[in-house]
Amino acid sequence: MIISPHRENHILLIPESLGGGNFAKISGLPGYFKWQGRNAIVRVSGENIRRILNEWPDAEWIGGSESIRKQYLLKEERGEEIVRAKSDPAIIPDDSDYKYKRDPMDHQRKAFAISRELQCFGLFMEQGTGKTKVVIDNACWLHQQDKIDALIIVAWPNGVHRNWVDYEFPKDMSIPYVAEYWSGNYKAKFKQEAFAKLLEEKDKFRVMTFNVEAFVGEHAQNMIMKMLGKWRCMLVIDQSASIKNPQAKRTKFLIDKCSKLAKYRRVLDGAPVAEGADELFSQFKFLDPWIIGHDTWTGFKAEFCEIGYFNEIKGYKNLDELRRRIDGHCYRVLADDCLDLPDRIYKEWPFDLAENERRVFDELNLKNLAFFSKQEPHAETTGIGLEMVEEDFESPDTRSSSSDSIEEHSAMVKNLRLQQISSGWWPLDGIKQLEDEMPSRLKALLMLLEANPGKALIFARFRADLEIIQKTLGKAAVSYHGGINEEDRALAKRKFMECEKTKYFIGQPRSAGIGHTLTAAKHVIFYSNDPSLRLREECEKRAHRTGLKHKLIVWDLKARKTQDHKIITAFRWKKDLANLIMQDPENFFLKYEE
Repeated sequence: MIISPHRENHILLIPESLGGGNFAKISGLPGYFKWQGRNAIVRVSGENIRRILNEWPDAEWIGGSESIRKQYLLKEERGEEIVRAKSDPAIIPDDSDYKYKRDPMDHQRKAFAISRELQCFGLFMEQGTGKTKVVIDNACWLHQQDKIDALIIVAWPNGVHRNWVDYEFPKDMSIPYVAEYWSGNYKAKFKQEAFAKLLEEKDKFRVMTFNVEAFVGEHAQNMIMKMLGKWRCMLVIDQSASIKNPQAKRTKFLIDKCSKLAKYRRVLDGAPVAEGADELFSQFKFLDPWIIGHDTWTGFKAEFCEIGYFNEIKGYKNLDELRRRIDGHCYRVLADDCLDLPDRIYKEWPFDLAENERRVFDELNLKNLAFFSKQEPHAETTGIGLEMVEEDFESPDTRSSSSDSIEEHSAMVKNLRLQQISSGWWPLDGIKQLEDEMPSRLKALLMLLEANPGKALIFARFRADLEIIQKTLGKAAVSYHGGINEEDRALAKRKFMECEKTKYFIGQPRSAGIGHTLTAAKHVIFYSNDPSLRLREECEKRAHRTGLKHKLIVWDLKARKTQDHKIITAFRWKKDLANLIMQDPENFFLKYEE
C-alpha cells in the first residue's frame, strides 16, 4: 500500500493488491471513493489514519503524507501521556516557572500544568471547580512564553461573557492587560472607540469576550476575525455545548473559520454531555477533528450513533472507543471530589390542578398528535410570552439529529402546551389565565415559601410565569431574563446577594441559570422545568458552589398527573447516560428526601 497526498484534506491510497480483503477494508474507510480504477481517495481524518496504520502497518507514506502520519502518532503519544498524568496521583507536573496571582487548588494546579503547552484541550470541570482560573493562568503563561498576544472568550448565554471582564480577569490575571466585552450597543461611539483602542494596543495583553449568540450577525464576526488575523490568539468557548448543533450558523463560523486561525483552543463545560453523546462532535471538531476521528457529522453518526427512521438518533454505540479517544485531550473534575460543599437535599412539593385547569389539561391530553402537527413550539413572540423567545438554547428543528419526524415534532408541541396549561395558562389562542384568581401552581409556590423561609432562587420556564411571580412577590423579588437589559440584570444579582430585604431571585433557566454565583440562596425552587438536563444542573449550581455556608434545599413543584413527573424521569435517564459517557460515578441527583 502506498499513501500519497491528493488535495487539501484528502489522501490517495494505491493498493498493491485488492486481494486478502483489501478492497473491503479500503471501501469501508469513512469518505471513501474511487479514483482512476482501483485507487481510492479518503479524507485525512483521525479514524482513517488509525485504520490505515492498523490494517497496513508496512504501508509507504510518500510526500506530505509522511508528515500527516507523524502528526497523528505525536497526538496519540501526547494523549497517552495526559492519561497517565491524570490517573497517577504520584505524577505532579511542575508549574514552578509561573507565579499565580491567586493560589490554585490542587485540581486547578494539575489541570493547568498538564494542559498549558497543548494547542487544544477540553476542561470539563463541574460548575464551581474553577475552570475559568485555569484558562486565565494558561493564557498568562503562554503570553509570558511569547506564544500568544491575545485571549478571546466566547461564552453562553448572553451576559456571562461580561462576568469574565467584571469578575474573573481582575481576580486571576497576573500580567498587565486591557479587556473589552461585546454588547448590543456595539455601534455606540464609546464602544467603537474602545474596540479601536483594543486593536491598536501594543504594550498590554489583549482580551476580548463575546456572547456566542452574537455570531449570527456580521459585526461580531468581523471583530473576532480582525483579532484572529492580527494576533496570535488563544480562543476559548465557555459552555462549549452551546455549539453542539453542527448545522447552526454560529457553530459553522466558529469551527470553519475561527478555529483555523487560533493557535491555541480550549473548550470549557461542566456538563459536556447532557442530552447525548452526539454533543461531543462539534466541541472536539472545534478543538481538533483528529481527536474524535471524524471531521464530518455523517462519519461521526455512522460510528457512534444508532440511526432510526427519518435519520433521527435513537441511541448510541461504541461508547468505550469514544471515551478512549477523548480521554487524553480533556480533564474531568467533579465538584464532590474536590470541594467541601454543604449538603444538597432534593424535595418535591406536590399539588393538584384547579378544577378548570384539570378539565382543560385532560381535554387537550386526549387530542391526538395530528392536532398539534401544525403548531410551532417556538413561535416568535414579544412582551409577556409563553414561548422561550431569545433564551432558546437549541430550537428543536435545528437539533443535531436533523430531520425529526412529524410525530416527534407534534409530541414535543403537545408536551409544551400541556406544561403551559399545568402552569395555569391557555396557550392556543392568546395568553390568558385559566383561573380568575391565580394559577394553582402559583398558590403552591406561595405556600412553599411561607412554610420554608429564607432566600430562594425561583426558576420558571415561561416568561408569563416570571411576570406573574414577580408581580405577586413585589419588592421582595428581583427578576433576571432576556427581556431585561444588562445593567438591570447586574443590579438584580447584587441586590439578591447583598440586600437583606431582597428574598427572591426569579429567573429563566436559559438566561439566569448559567455563569452566576448566587450563594445567598437557602432554597432553589423549580416552578417549572425546562426539559434540558444541562440547564437543570446549571441552575442548581448557581447556589451550590464555593461560598455557600448552609445546606441547600432543591424543590420541584409537581402538579399531580401532569408532565412534571415525566420531565423528572427523563432527567434521571439522561443523567445515567451522561455518567456512562463521562465515566462519572452515580450520585444523589434528583433523589427526593421525604
